[in-house]
Amino acid sequence: MKMLLASLLVMFLFSSCAKMKEPEFRRIENFGIKKLGIKETTIGFNLTWFNPNNFGVAVKEAAFDVYLDSVYLGKFIQPNPVSVNSNGEFSIPMEGTVSLLTALQFDIPKMVGKMVFIQANGNVLVGKAGIFMKKELNYKGNHKLDSDLMKNPAAAGSVN
Repeated sequence: MKMLLASLLVMFLFSSCAKMKEPEFRRIENFGIKKLGIKETTIGFNLTWFNPNNFGVAVKEAAFDVYLDSVYLGKFIQPNPVSVNSNGEFSIPMEGTVSLLTALQFDIPKMVGKMVFIQANGNVLVGKAGIFMKKELNYKGNHKLDSDLMKNPAAAGSVN
C-alpha cells in the first residue's frame, strides 16, 4: 500500500510539472566584480525572472554557459539555493570567472550605454518537496550595458 501511495504521489508531482509554465526573463541586476585577479576575475550578477505558475518551487542549482556579443565568457553557477514564490519575481545569483584574455577582448568603457547581445545556455535543478528535476533554460537577448548596472560591485550576485 505504501508503495502504491508513493508511486501515485510521484506520478502526480511529475504530471503537475509537465503543466509548468516557463519562467519569464525580466532583467540582469547587481552586476559587478567580486574578485579581481591577474589571470582571471570573478564576476557576479542576478538573473531576475517571473514565475507565472500558481505554485512555488525551489531552484537548487543552476549552471549556464554565458556569451557576450558571441564571445564565450565562461560557465556561471548559482552559489546558493533560491526559493521561488508563486506568481512573483525571483532572482538567481550567478557567479563565474572570466579569464584576462577574454576580458581584454572588450572595451568596457566604450560598451557602456550601448546594446550588447547576451546568450545563456544551461540547466536548472528545480523541484518541490524534495523531488527535483533538471530543466533546460536558454536565453538570448539584447541589453543596454548601463552604468547603473554596475553601481554596487560589492553586492554582485547576491540576493537582497
